[in-house]
Amino acid sequence: MLRAGCQLLTQSSLPAGKTGGNSFALEFVRWRRKPRWLPVAKSKMFRVPERKKQTEEERTELMRLHNQYKTQLRSVRQFLREEVVRHEETSTADHIVLTPEQEEAEFQKCLDANAAWNATIAKERDQRLAKEREEKVAYVQERLDARQVREEERKEQANQRVLLEIERSKTYITKETLDAAIETALANPVDHNFAIDLAGNLYQGRSTSQLPDASPEPNQQVLSN
Repeated sequence: MLRAGCQLLTQSSLPAGKTGGNSFALEFVRWRRKPRWLPVAKSKMFRVPERKKQTEEERTELMRLHNQYKTQLRSVRQFLREEVVRHEETSTADHIVLTPEQEEAEFQKCLDANAAWNATIAKERDQRLAKEREEKVAYVQERLDARQVREEERKEQANQRVLLEIERSKTYITKETLDAAIETALANPVDHNFAIDLAGNLYQGRSTSQLPDASPEPNQQVLSN
């Protein structure tokens, strides 16, 4: 692998086996082991590894262990095979050991159990649907009652507004009462201007010569800070 690195090296301190200059160094690094993506070396391509020789005692011991393992494995297989056969012979769920009459009785028993189960489920379903129906009817009725209450409140508010507008319409200036309203306004001028002095006394009108008394008139107000 070629590794390149910038090192602050001088030409005098550059060790042997390295080439560089201008503060740049190249160093060749070997792999500790051969990378797995490289092929087999040509010098080892046709080499046949030598098989290690076993002694007679070692071969005999390995053969004994191998035979013992095979024997135990055959024993376990035979035991499991016998267990399966015994379970098949004593099992009542196997159709081989049942006569046609027994099969028919077993099938009828299953049908009866299924019918009883379906009846129980249907009864529970009917009860649940009836309860849900009652709850839905109660919910709808509650919504209808609430809507009726809202409609009544809305009608009451509308009636109140209509009555208020009818009462206000008595003071409306119409085409027939326009001249009388103008005459009334000219005869009774209203001045909305007022002034306040430093003592907080209120003077109504744009121009007035009235001085504040000890007890102000009802139309005068004393404002407190």
